[in-house]
Amino acid sequence: MTTMPSSHSRWWYVIVSILVGTLLGLYLQRFQTTAPFMRDILSVGFNLQDVDLGVVTFGVKFGFRCNLGTIVGGVVGLWLSR
Repeated sequence: MTTMPSSHSRWWYVIVSILVGTLLGLYLQRFQTTAPFMRDILSVGFNLQDVDLGVVTFGVKFGFRCNLGTIVGGVVGLWLSR
């Protein structure tokens, strides 16, 4: 008897597999043979180096990278969550 995963755990399957796929894709970009397949399809973000509020100064950097590993991870996550 198998039980169906809850809707919360289904989303965790998808999110974790996308993150693992992205990290695996970034790792595979370092090798000459797999670099052409794992290149970034989409890379967006912003970088605020110095935000000065008078009392405190800080920086904020946010980015999003999408490669073939991200797409494969998403497909695997959706398959696992069925």
